[in-house]
Amino acid sequence: MDVIHQVSDLLKIAEELPSDDYVGGWFYRGQSDKNWDLAPKAFREPYCNGDSFDFKFKMWLKFSHNYPGMVYANEIEAMAIAQHHGFATKLLDWSSNILTAAFFACSDNLDSDAKIIAYFPTQYIYLDEKISPVELKGVVAYQAKPVADRLKSQSGCFTYHKEKKFQIENSFFIPGNHHTLKEWIIPSECKVSILKMLDRLSINYRTLFPDLDGLSKHFCLQDEIRKC
Repeated sequence: MDVIHQVSDLLKIAEELPSDDYVGGWFYRGQSDKNWDLAPKAFREPYCNGDSFDFKFKMWLKFSHNYPGMVYANEIEAMAIAQHHGFATKLLDWSSNILTAAFFACSDNLDSDAKIIAYFPTQYIYLDEKISPVELKGVVAYQAKPVADRLKSQSGCFTYHKEKKFQIENSFFIPGNHHTLKEWIIPSECKVSILKMLDRLSINYRTLFPDLDGLSKHFCLQDEIRKC
């Protein structure tokens, strides 16, 4: 597996595997531990235990109406809002910006090697109010409207996994003459230097989480990496 050492390596990847703000390009994801599975939070321990996802999500929707900002056109949009507020959904986070993916790969588990994944979706959920997740089969990509400030700031997009058995797998996309899944390792010793350069490029907690939580996490992370 190829290795990323610095931000310039990321820019080369983005040039070779361009993203798209609507459909037709590559999604990027950063995982701060290279050994993590490529699976939505709802299918990970301990969130996959206890009550069913459908029941928990219905309860989340019931209580969420007590909070401002809960405006959505369909169930999948509501799930995107829930995802960006920490609820364990069947959505997997991606970004159309490889630098955002790199930030998430490097900003946690500083002593562990990280991984950058590039995925080229071939099936999408489109912005149709009639679409419901129950009608879908297999893994599909979803580029939501900016239903949350964080989603917009992070150039966020998703894959939706209806069932645990629906996993992202590498395949060959004949029209583009390329494979659909690529991975790179970021060694733990490169994380801090990449984070510092990303900060100079305004990719940090403060900009990706445009609220007081993000601002506070930004200053905490700066302290954590200052002497590294």
